[in-house]
Amino acid sequence: MGRYSVDAVIRLLSLLLERPRKKTELWRLSRLNYNSFVKHLNLLVERGLVAERDGYYTLTDRGLREAKEILEWLKRTFQ
Repeated sequence: MGRYSVDAVIRLLSLLLERPRKKTELWRLSRLNYNSFVKHLNLLVERGLVAERDGYYTLTDRGLREAKEILEWLKRTFQ
């Protein structure tokens, strides 16, 4: 992923898996500095995993599928 953090991507996907969130709330909960947050959020939007709708960021159908697969793999691997 180059200059992107896998941890940051997983954190954002996990937060959005819980429910859609406004950008400010998502940033605050992500514990990322703002520039890193924007960079990672934009990556997820560009890759079609996250979309902005009516002021809220939410997982797309693809994002929902991928997030669930990633988290299931992590649970299987590290439990």
